Amino acid sequence: MTSDLYQILYCSRNCMHGGTPQTALEINNILSASRRNNVKLNVTGALLFNTVFFAQVLEGPLSGVEKIFEQIQRDLRHSDLIVLDSGVIEVRNFPVWSMAFAGADAEAPDPFIAATLNAAVSAPSAAGKDVLSMLRNLVLQEDAWALPSRRSSAI
Repeated sequence: MTSDLYQILYCSRNCMHGGTPQTALEINNILSASRRNNVKLNVTGALLFNTVFFAQVLEGPLSGVEKIFEQIQRDLRHSDLIVLDSGVIEVRNFPVWSMAFAGADAEAPDPFIAATLNAAVSAPSAAGKDVLSMLRNLVLQEDAWALPSRRSSAI
């Protein structure tokens, strides 16, 4: 059985300068553009930012994922991009999010997130599943209202 869904998961180092307000503004700009553009290409996914690293997963038709990923690779707000995992998938991990976001608190960074992302940079071939699992769990915790089961019970 072939799937029309493709996924890419990467990690990169933050190159944004400025304090917390400027960084927050840049993250909001990234999310706004991602959400607007991803919908047009039927791409979903999630972004994690912890002040040092980005981790992001994109999923959807190969052409859409490739187009977005090419733009990401040219973005000067990050460097040292490492693909942790990519390939055909059967189902989306983030089906209701054009771009979900999980962000660590700059005032109290989460040591688990930092350790997972540091490990991903050190050993990318072994880290993909751990980063994807962490990202999915964080998104579900922070954005649980978007789940279909939560929406229907809230109505």
